Amino acid sequence: MENSEQTTLEALLIRAADTGQGIPDFLAALLDSTVLVPGWAEPAADGEGQMATFAPLTSADGSSVQPFYTSEARLAETQAAIPGYETRYLALPCRAFWDMTRGARLVLNPHSPQGKEFLPGEIAQLLDGIAPMTPNVLAKDTEVLVGAPAQVPDGMEQTLAELFARHPQVERAFLGWKVTPENNDQAYLLVLVGSRDTREAVSDDLGSALVYYSQVHPVDVAFAGPREKHLLTSLQPFYTRPSSRRSLFGRRG
Repeated sequence: MENSEQTTLEALLIRAADTGQGIPDFLAALLDSTVLVPGWAEPAADGEGQMATFAPLTSADGSSVQPFYTSEARLAETQAAIPGYETRYLALPCRAFWDMTRGARLVLNPHSPQGKEFLPGEIAQLLDGIAPMTPNVLAKDTEVLVGAPAQVPDGMEQTLAELFARHPQVERAFLGWKVTPENNDQAYLLVLVGSRDTREAVSDDLGSALVYYSQVHPVDVAFAGPREKHLLTSLQPFYTRPSSRRSLFGRRG
């Protein structure tokens, strides 16, 4: 029988898979959930504790992937699709399971319509709680197309606005969509306008805030000075720092 945690988690997964919305909520819930992993545990050789052995699957390209499941019903789908597959399973905290299998390819609910593969880099980012802020310099003649994003992940702008409110270096923030025709790379483009030390001031907090949202699509971050033109100059900012100037009547202007 499914418990309320499993029901909620699978509802979040269906929403994320079908609409592309709520992915951060699903990932956060998944990390805090208990998942089912085909395999077994036996006493460790030294007699202290137990050693877990997981049962992998073979992917379409012949490589090994480790499945895990949100519920017994999803596990039963694999057992029905692959007669003779391991029937034993372990119930483990997802975060602990991911930490035990760092570097492996994992696939959630592989025989469900809402299955999802997790690559080692994604898992590391989610476990470590930070999206790496890696400098990237485009070649001078690279064509880049930008515009307003068709869809913004739930809560992304609000989360970022609350973060920037804690950093007085950020005056405005713009969120757009970027396409590089040369290789069809697509990503969100976040442009922060502020003082020269904005990059250094916000990088750690921004990396933590983007860890879930960057799983939806990559997020490229650019920085500009208060009077500099940038790729998203034509868009309206989603965040503007309130003015600290006061009028002659004592109210904020």
